[in-house]
Amino acid sequence: MVTALAGVLDLDAYALHRPAAGQMLSRAGALAKQLPLVVAGSIDAVLHVGSQGNLVIPISFESGELAMVSTLFSDKPGHADLVAGPGVALRWIPVPDIERCLLQHRELLVLLVRFLAQRLREVQSRERGWLERGVPERVCVAIARAMHNVPAREDGRHWLETTHEHLAARSGVSRPKLSMELKRLEKDGHLRLHRGAIEILRPGKFDAQG
Repeated sequence: MVTALAGVLDLDAYALHRPAAGQMLSRAGALAKQLPLVVAGSIDAVLHVGSQGNLVIPISFESGELAMVSTLFSDKPGHADLVAGPGVALRWIPVPDIERCLLQHRELLVLLVRFLAQRLREVQSRERGWLERGVPERVCVAIARAMHNVPAREDGRHWLETTHEHLAARSGVSRPKLSMELKRLEKDGHLRLHRGAIEILRPGKFDAQG
């Protein structure tokens, strides 16, 4: 999708931004006026679904992806919180620019429909799988994914610079539940909590979860 869009729109003309890890890029309930194109790193999105929006499904947008294209041609607010991942670089592409290209190039519309259909199947599958997981497994999976973005030190340990808000978003759990689980993992000797960072003492605990 992005490759095809780059053929008709100069994506490099838009300013490059490097938000800090854990920074909230946009919140659910806001009307999308621009979409983030992930140039490097990743963006974490937490979809709020259900009648009360009280069920959250975490997904990620990786380098080369245009996040939240499902909001195109919609005048309704989005249902996702977007949070910057470690080392992310992105370009904000105005929605009107994207829509104009889609209307002028019908082949892009076909690609968009196919992409959205595939993304819908992925989200539905993730939703079913995620609902079957408890808080401990969700937190371990989120830590495992964060570890993939950070090189291990010489002793094999990982030092994750992250906030509880960011990790809670990646886990799809509330901050109080996340804090309780992190303290349990620290008590069991799997990690050590620092201000604004988590030191992974036993990477093997999380490697199997990734």
